[in-house]
Amino acid sequence: KQWYQRRVRGDVEEFVKRHNLGPVNLVGHSLGGKQACLVCAYSPHLVTSAVVVDMFPVSLPPGSLDDTCAALSLIDTHRLTSRDDASAQLAQQIPVEAERNFILSNLLRSKEGWRWRINLPVIADHVTDIRGYPSGTPPSDMPTLFLYGGSSDYMSPERVARARELFPRAQFEGIPNAGHIVHMDQPEPFFVAVRNFIRNHGHPTS
Repeated sequence: KQWYQRRVRGDVEEFVKRHNLGPVNLVGHSLGGKQACLVCAYSPHLVTSAVVVDMFPVSLPPGSLDDTCAALSLIDTHRLTSRDDASAQLAQQIPVEAERNFILSNLLRSKEGWRWRINLPVIADHVTDIRGYPSGTPPSDMPTLFLYGGSSDYMSPERVARARELFPRAQFEGIPNAGHIVHMDQPEPFFVAVRNFIRNHGHPTS
């Protein structure tokens, strides 16, 4: 239980230590945002500030992640002729083209044919864990910006309230006309928000 969350958090912490990067300004989108929250909670000495993009420190109900994993698992990469072919197969499940393109950035072409950059079987096996947020995670006083899409389904007053409980120094900012993939939908406002927050709260050399 919660093996995936612990493993990925450990990977982030080990990367920062191995490359002598800390303390760092963490920016994490979606599930990466959850990992940023967990690193802040368990290894605050490695972090100066965090930007959590369109995600909150809560467990998510079954939904789009489960459906997306199921849809990707049905694609036979050995028979793909192009990225457009894969996009067409996902169109019914993921109707927004920008979201499909974002997901399909994980589809790579090699001499042997198409393959996934991500370990899709492991993700599918641990989807419940990935959707979750480990119970008992301690709060963090890390300066944290929860930056969300103004049109995103992931934002709700209940999730904001929970984030305030766990991150009492948190700030919240919505980007108008942006969905879940905020940095693709509105790249300039996204960049400005991240830059300004890090300048005010991040590492002085940032």
